[in-house]
Amino acid sequence: MRELLFAALLLLGPPTGADPTMPGCTGGIVPDPKPNGVIVGPGTVVTSLRAIPQGIYDLSVWAGSTRPGPATAVGLQFLDHTGAQTGRIYARRPLQQQPKRYNSYGMIAPPNASTVRFFATTTTEIHWDCVFLRVSAYSLELESAGKTLKITVTNTGSQPLSGLRLGVPACADLDTEPFDLKDQVVRTCTGAVPATATVSGALYWNGALPDRSVSLSRS
Repeated sequence: MRELLFAALLLLGPPTGADPTMPGCTGGIVPDPKPNGVIVGPGTVVTSLRAIPQGIYDLSVWAGSTRPGPATAVGLQFLDHTGAQTGRIYARRPLQQQPKRYNSYGMIAPPNASTVRFFATTTTEIHWDCVFLRVSAYSLELESAGKTLKITVTNTGSQPLSGLRLGVPACADLDTEPFDLKDQVVRTCTGAVPATATVSGALYWNGALPDRSVSLSRS
């Protein structure tokens, strides 16, 4: 169901008011991998990064083509550890000569994704001025030491998150106030295994991230 919702978002575009202060070519995790890039004739240019499995990726590309066609595209592709494609390819096809901003929002990296790859490809001609990629994600860790539980929530993406709530039913003295997550938040409470920690309510700039849970059992 979640994949269907994000597929609808890609087709409909961002909601009204989303992304009101889109930066230029700097600040993303792939800021302009090839400035003023152009391919004439058959060819492909790629830039690869380590993927964050189940992270939500948002791509903006300023691209155009003097001879657009079905094989002329810019987009994102996820690969597994063997280099094989996993999940779908997200592609946008420039249809005009003057570079225009194309957005692909809400792309979810498959659980087995190892690499994320931006690509520009054509059999005729394509040019681009800027590639701006963002990823929103977080991790959750639960540790036990005697009668103390330690919960670590880490921002593993490139964007700040807000509205996170932490729940650990095994703890009676846990701070459950919502918090923002720029880098890492660590909280401790009195409790023992078995225990389960859950993070809910995480918001990124264009929506919500899935809840996460992690459990410890008696050895």
